Amino acid sequence: MSLTQGADAFTISAGTIAPDGVQVPGLLINGQFPGPLIEANWGDWISVTVTNNLETEGTSLHWHGFLQKGTPHYDGVPGITQCPIAPGRTFTYTFRADLYGTSWYHSHYSAQYAGGLFGPMVIHGPANAAYDIDIGPIMLNDWYHAGYFSLVEGTMGNPFMLALSNNNLINGKMNYPCPAQNTSTMTCTPNAGISKFKFTSGKKHRLRLINSGAEAMQKFSIDGHKFTVIANDFVPIVPYTTDVITLGIGQRTDVIVEGIGSSTSAYWMRSNISMACSANDGVSPNAVAAIYYQNADTSVVPTSTSTVDPAAAARCFNDPLASTVPFMPITPDPHPPVTQDLNIVLTTNATGQTVWEMNDSTFRVNYNDPTLFEAKLGAKTYPSASNVYNFGSNSSIRLVVYNYFQFGPHPMHM
Repeated sequence: MSLTQGADAFTISAGTIAPDGVQVPGLLINGQFPGPLIEANWGDWISVTVTNNLETEGTSLHWHGFLQKGTPHYDGVPGITQCPIAPGRTFTYTFRADLYGTSWYHSHYSAQYAGGLFGPMVIHGPANAAYDIDIGPIMLNDWYHAGYFSLVEGTMGNPFMLALSNNNLINGKMNYPCPAQNTSTMTCTPNAGISKFKFTSGKKHRLRLINSGAEAMQKFSIDGHKFTVIANDFVPIVPYTTDVITLGIGQRTDVIVEGIGSSTSAYWMRSNISMACSANDGVSPNAVAAIYYQNADTSVVPTSTSTVDPAAAARCFNDPLASTVPFMPITPDPHPPVTQDLNIVLTTNATGQTVWEMNDSTFRVNYNDPTLFEAKLGAKTYPSASNVYNFGSNSSIRLVVYNYFQFGPHPMHM
């Protein structure tokens, strides 16, 4: 679906979905999972009218990574920039495609996006490396059979229970070993199907990788192929070559893959949940998709094998930062007037509930009174649980984030 220079409508509803053959309660946009592609050109205005058909929950959509200069009220974070969209109500988001590259949109209400409420975004702009074919978005996400409510109950409960993901998906598809794992409470259809992609011999293919998962770090590779990395998130970078891509949740990487196979060859695409870094039950952490060259028999299962160094799959951090050189660098202020440390911990409050704290403060919002609305009304002070920092008129700010969470990495989304 293209929303370039126009408007379109999203209807959010609940439904039973089975992307890997296991029927679970999920969330749909216009009856589909993942949600529709939003495609625009750099500088376009995007307008999306969202109707919430959920019976008992609010919702919102966050347009990941956009600066929202002049439109902060359309950033889609309940309690911060807006009230949730109430059941049966409609809200229209209008914002500028002020950056270009690959991104995604997702619910910012509770754990809804872990239940399927997300979709890809492509903003076309200048290319910093040549390619022939745009394969489009490739969304990678961990998947839970218990439903997204259990994620909230576990992480906010007493005692703390980190839910284990049960599968891993590429563009919303993957098989699951039904007979071995089937129980009386689980309806499972074997061989649900995997995603398939078409490559052309001798051509250069652009892949837009997105980690749209809830918790898992992804390690992406294609058997026998190398990647030329050209962008991370919305930042074009000086191209470099690697054979594995690491993606924390919310992160995106654009790569170019040369079609080295013969016209009849087939290869496995892989996205593996890093078991050393992420919480998966170990049954099906490794997703595959099939790549078929132009004359290949698409009924034949690929037989290629991975050549990725196992040590690379076990690293719980980004690919080397030294390799990530901005294509058009912007030098930050080397001596910002303000430096703010952000110390993040997981702890328990006085009632024994598990909570996150930033600088010894647990974050709480009022859905009926968003922080941005209070700022518009001229508020200068806020309750401590709002975690609002007033930096006055300082020209630049340095934030230093310390992750004291003891088991697992996590990127911070500004």
